[in-house]
Formats: sequence, C-alpha cells, structure tokens
Amino acid sequence: MKRAETQTEEQELPPFVKTWKQFYRLLIAWLVFLILIFYAFTKYFE
Repeated sequence: MKRAETQTEEQELPPFVKTWKQFYRLLIAWLVFLILIFYAFTKYFE
C-alpha cells in the first residue's frame, strides 16, 4: 500500500477511535447495548 492510501484510510475514521478494529468493537458493543435496552423495555411493558 502506498503511504497516501494509508493516510486516506486513517482520515476516514471517526475522531474518537484510532483503528478500524476499535471502531468495530465499539459498534458491536453499541448494538448489544441497544438490544438489551429494547429487551428490557419489552419485558417492562408486557
């Protein structure tokens, strides 16, 4: 990979993560959190 391509990929990341691996871990954690919240609401309002 060329140096310019590497810099372009890094610039596409959100400012609060440093690597794509960290970004995907955060994304999966957020989805699990949402699933648990929606499950709790469903059980509470049954």
